[in-house]
Amino acid sequence: MPETPSKSTTAAKTTTAPAAAGNTAVPAHGDRDRVAMLSLRADGTPDQHRPEIIGDREFALAATREQFTQQAVSAVDQRERAATDPVAETVEQDPAIAKLQEAHQAAATAAEAAAQATVDALLVGGDAPSKTSK
Repeated sequence: MPETPSKSTTAAKTTTAPAAAGNTAVPAHGDRDRVAMLSLRADGTPDQHRPEIIGDREFALAATREQFTQQAVSAVDQRERAATDPVAETVEQDPAIAKLQEAHQAAATAAEAAAQATVDALLVGGDAPSKTSK
């Protein structure tokens, strides 16, 4: 006749821990994401939890400038292109392209300033903020 498992063995096999939401290994209070380079959401805000930038300041600044610039130029490009009628497009586009390039440059300049401020605010350790601008 087959042996019947004891109640303690059966209970151990069927007992499961309650389902937890997310990573509960580290308490959520007081934690920060320490990164060498930020990831950005579509609205331009950092995609990390209370980010701290660590590592080389010049690398962080260059990477953040590039990210902010590309995102700002892309947003201007989408907005400006949506304002034009794609059906009525003509071969003569120089004035529209010049206007778009001016808007790109303005957005890129503003994004570089925002990148500088973000790195200065979030950099932990490393070099002091540079007083020179691009």
